[in-house]
Amino acid sequence: MKREENTAKNLEDSFERQYLSRTQLLLRAFKKSKLAIISFWVLVFFYIVAILAGFLSPYDPYVNELKSSYSPPTRIHFFYNGKFTAPYVFKTQTIINPLTYERSSAERLELASIRGRNNNKQFEFTKDKVAQIDLSIREIINAYTDDGKKVELSNKTKTVNNLLKNERGILTDKRVVRVYKDRYMIDAYRDSFDYGYKLQGLKVVKIVRIFTLDSIMVMTNDFNIHTISGSTVKIDNYTFKRYPIKFFIHSWRYHLLGIIPSTLHLFGTSDDSRVYLFGSDKFGRDVFTRILYGSRISLSIGLIGVAITFSLGLFLGGISGFYGGITDEALMRTTEIIMSIPGFYLLITLRAILPMDIPSTQIYLLLVIILSFIGWPSMSRVIRGMVLSIKKREFVEAAIALGLPKRRIIWKHILPNTTTYVIVAATLSIPGYILGEAGLSFLGLGIREPQSSWGLMLAQAQDTYVIAHAPWLLLPGFFIIVTVLAFNLLGDGLRDAFDPRSLGM
Repeated sequence: MKREENTAKNLEDSFERQYLSRTQLLLRAFKKSKLAIISFWVLVFFYIVAILAGFLSPYDPYVNELKSSYSPPTRIHFFYNGKFTAPYVFKTQTIINPLTYERSSAERLELASIRGRNNNKQFEFTKDKVAQIDLSIREIINAYTDDGKKVELSNKTKTVNNLLKNERGILTDKRVVRVYKDRYMIDAYRDSFDYGYKLQGLKVVKIVRIFTLDSIMVMTNDFNIHTISGSTVKIDNYTFKRYPIKFFIHSWRYHLLGIIPSTLHLFGTSDDSRVYLFGSDKFGRDVFTRILYGSRISLSIGLIGVAITFSLGLFLGGISGFYGGITDEALMRTTEIIMSIPGFYLLITLRAILPMDIPSTQIYLLLVIILSFIGWPSMSRVIRGMVLSIKKREFVEAAIALGLPKRRIIWKHILPNTTTYVIVAATLSIPGYILGEAGLSFLGLGIREPQSSWGLMLAQAQDTYVIAHAPWLLLPGFFIIVTVLAFNLLGDGLRDAFDPRSLGM
């Protein structure tokens, strides 16, 4: 059975090799590499996203929002009260730990409505009826010693405007208790000016903070104030104000494809809230948006740089290999001098001799030129070797015998036969340009603010504070790794596909 299957497969391969075109044979060989196909579609997706960065970005990449500095990725909710709903978010607020003084972000829960009973009378307040809902919360802090003694540290009432700080739910007549047993937390209370004198000489084992709802004050739209005592109130239901994620909304202005002015964006929320898919940076800018805009530079610089490099390499290598003599000696010695200098140091040297105060758009062009200047020598040497071999073949000698111009022979007969190598080598060379730009931007010699590239964003994430408290700023490194890996796998797949043995030849 297996022998018959193998025989049928061999007959099918023989038929395809005989009747399929070279392009069809190349596609057939390329499809055998699953990783190369996946890499190809990953890169297609990345480049489409880069082209449509303005449409996909919810926020302007150049506008600072300092109050949202280092905000973590926004939590997107799909359920409310156990029911599936359209995606929505809550507002976020910055919280400073009074003991460690560290900044953190948390969801801000704003009351949208309250329904309950006061002395068996029903009441209901919603945002449509009221201008403001304030909660009066009593906070009691007690310290307990190892012998069971209780010391009251604080007993005060504070007003919270439209905000429930208890993450476990709304504060009703039932009290909410928080216990601090950690040694560090207890020592922090002991060192506090407000509580330290009461804890002198005591062996404290735990500190308990008790929150109770003291009263609810509601101001209606006609400026009437209603106060409900916490001792008699019973809240049956409450809702929080939600901010739905909207699709195809109009907000900040950009140019689609760099030409068409537009304000249409794929998604976003109202101006009162923000949705950070990948968090925000030091200046409160959306990291997701900055990555999209940074991909335009990081992805395009490889394509443009390779196009320039291989054009130079083909032209100079073709001339050197075909004409030989003094031309060959001069070009090859020049390439050897350039190749003898370590590439990365040459990058830094070339960038350092250029002005540092030029705009980012000019820096981008200079980076392309610098990277291309470094890449063409090795390419030209390989093309020269291939031309030396190809020009001895019969079809080239026949063209020379017919008296065709030498430039026509080079461009029509010799260089086209290097296409296979050029395509594979170009694909494998693009990651080097991406990493080169990332390295220069990381060192502060490449793209500068307010523009963005993946290398520049990584440079802003090298602070130890960022690594410890805002690790989402390292995400550009992930996209660099994926892109470089995809190009390498695609290049390997193309190299195998162009191998004559893969084509059955």
